[in-house]
Amino acid sequence: MRAALPRGLLPGYSSAELDQLLAATRTRHFPAGTWLSREGEPGSSCFLIATGTVDVVKHLDGEEHVLASLRPGNLVGQTALVEGTLRSASVRATSATTALEITRKTLQHFVQQGSPFAQRFQEQLAIAGIRQLRAAADQLALVLARTVRPSGRRPVAVDRLALAFIQAATGEWDVPLSLGACPPPSAKKRTS
Repeated sequence: MRAALPRGLLPGYSSAELDQLLAATRTRHFPAGTWLSREGEPGSSCFLIATGTVDVVKHLDGEEHVLASLRPGNLVGQTALVEGTLRSASVRATSATTALEITRKTLQHFVQQGSPFAQRFQEQLAIAGIRQLRAAADQLALVLARTVRPSGRRPVAVDRLALAFIQAATGEWDVPLSLGACPPPSAKKRTS
C-alpha cells in the first residue's frame, strides 16, 4: 500500500508516519475533468495531491476563473479540517489525478491519539495559513491602491475578481497569491 505515495511527496515524514497516513486516509482517483470539490458545498476533508494536477476554480458573474494549478505535494481544501465552512472555490482534475482524502474526523483522531504526525501536520497548516493571510493582505493593499482615489475624485469600480481571488486564497491555503488577471500597478519612478 505504501507504493501509492510517490517518493518525496511529504519530505521529512518518517516511513511509519506515511504508513499511518495511508492507513487512515482514502485514496481517490479522479479522471481528467472530474471535480474533487465544488465551490459553495460544505467541506469536511482536504486533498493531498499524490499524482496529476488540479486547477482551483472560482466562478464569478457566470464566468469560470482558474486561480491556480496545483501539483503533487500540494494540499487543497485545508480549511475544512479546521472548520466546516462552505468551499470557497472548486477543484478540478486537469489530468488523471490520485489524491489522499484527509477528513476532519481522521485528523481529530490523530490529535486525540497524541500522534507526532498530527502535531507536525497541524503546524504545517498553521504556517500555510499565516503565509496565505499575509499574502492576501498584500493583494488587498494592491486592490485598494488601484480602486481608491484621492479625495475629490470618484473612486473607480472595485476589481471583483481580485477580491474573489483573495477570498478563495485565504480559504484554500495552497492557492498561490499571484493573480495573473490582476497584475500589480506598474511602478513609476519619480524624478525630482
